[in-house]
Amino acid sequence: MKNIALLAGGAMLGAAAVMLLAPKAGEEVRNQLADLASEARKRAQEYCDQAKENIAAEAAKVQSQTEEV
Repeated sequence: MKNIALLAGGAMLGAAAVMLLAPKAGEEVRNQLADLASEARKRAQEYCDQAKENIAAEAAKVQSQTEEV
């Protein structure tokens, strides 16, 4: 999971660099960067939500195993 997050983060940074270096109008670049940041926030939130669900599931497993002992 960590590698996927790092890969996605690197891809986002690369895309931002390409947009900054591309010959476009300033407002267009700012809009694209805002969209990119919004998408990054959304993906980060999804990643955190999934991590929370995984942690809760593992905690429940551990809890049930300790109750059996």
